[in-house]
Amino acid sequence: MHIIKSLNLLFPLMQVEKQATKKKSSKISIYITLDIIFLILSIIIPYVLVSQNQTGSCLHHIEDSEGSLWIVGRSLGFSTLIWFIISTIYGIRTKKLARAFGSYKKARDFHCLNALVTNIIFIIHVASLLSSEPWGDLIFDGEFNHIPPPLFITKLATGIIFGVVMFFVNMSAFYFRDMKRMKKFGFKNFIRIHYIMLSLSILLGIHIFLINTELLVIYWG
Repeated sequence: MHIIKSLNLLFPLMQVEKQATKKKSSKISIYITLDIIFLILSIIIPYVLVSQNQTGSCLHHIEDSEGSLWIVGRSLGFSTLIWFIISTIYGIRTKKLARAFGSYKKARDFHCLNALVTNIIFIIHVASLLSSEPWGDLIFDGEFNHIPPPLFITKLATGIIFGVVMFFVNMSAFYFRDMKRMKKFGFKNFIRIHYIMLSLSILLGIHIFLINTELLVIYWG
């Protein structure tokens, strides 16, 4: 009789645990689905806006494949900014994600996934601009047809500094997947790095919005 009573008590508990596990799994699925939606929108919307407004200025830059890469590269600059913000927020909210997912490992893996997406978009952004016209001419041949050298150098420097720091901070997410390393480094320090990165986003703002580039070249180029 005692065994039967114990089993009767155990079964409801098992059902509750199963339901809790299902809820946590569904939350992970929701976050991943939202990530996919954000990824698609963050690529398509900037590309459409840049390409549409590009018709009002510097038309010779989009006459061939190199010109098209200029549009792709610039639009992916905005995509990088969007994903940098998303990835940083997820890094800061790792503990809350862990509670939602029911696992620190899953929360860390999710953050790593977003960091990886950010770095991939960033690499394609840089590669596209280096292969494009006029950026290829600006960097490799020094043909400053549309932008004064000091502005171009400032734009390039802010982009490089921020890009390098962002890349290594994002890669640190993979290094600190190991809980022993995370505990040794300190979770609070890990969060502080992400807040510092957010403050450094002012460099990205300067990089994107400098006169005669990105938004300004679209409307007044």
